[in-house]
Amino acid sequence: MRRSTSWLPGGQGEWALLAALAACYPASLVLPAAWAREGGLLESLQVVVLCAGSTLALLMYVRTRPARVAMLALWVVPVWLLLAGRELSWCRAWLPDRSTAADTTAAMALWFQPLARPGAAVLLALLVLSAVYYRIDGPLRAAFARRMPWVKLVVVLAAAMGSTCAEGHMSCHLDRVLASAQTFEELCELLAYVALFMVQHVVFMHQMPVKRVPVWCIRPRSRRKKWVN
Repeated sequence: MRRSTSWLPGGQGEWALLAALAACYPASLVLPAAWAREGGLLESLQVVVLCAGSTLALLMYVRTRPARVAMLALWVVPVWLLLAGRELSWCRAWLPDRSTAADTTAAMALWFQPLARPGAAVLLALLVLSAVYYRIDGPLRAAFARRMPWVKLVVVLAAAMGSTCAEGHMSCHLDRVLASAQTFEELCELLAYVALFMVQHVVFMHQMPVKRVPVWCIRPRSRRKKWVN
């Protein structure tokens, strides 16, 4: 099968991603600033997308095991959860404001906070080792053999770069230039997660096992009659 190397969008979903990427900055100027605060609407939507990605990966693992794509699906689950934990500031976003708290309940609820980042680093190291051991690149190469989802991957990269620059990292201080840098950052992160979810969907749909048709549903071919002159 010949592989398509076209960079043009391959469907309405990819056109929608490009339109959303172009609309991130104009939308950041008109959306309420409260939507971009810690634990606000945009961050909550990000967590919904990340949890949906982990749920889809877990369902794919249950359905396809013991195939190798099942290991890829199982490998992806903690990646989604790590991203969700980062967006929730390791559960701090669910807690009330400490300045208005009347007791120390909020502080006690975050006893594991110092362990979050070291634990995430250890988990990432284990994920790298398991990716090499189980060769999860095989299902990825098989899924991308026909057509590489360039548009989705470019949107993931562009949105991630936009979010990083809006935070003031990588010596790119868009936060000093943009009037609504925080809203732009959250919109870019949301779009990056949506595009990443779509990439995962492409991989899983390619690896989805074919449903077998019961034998009794197959109609036997009628035998041709031979005419004798």
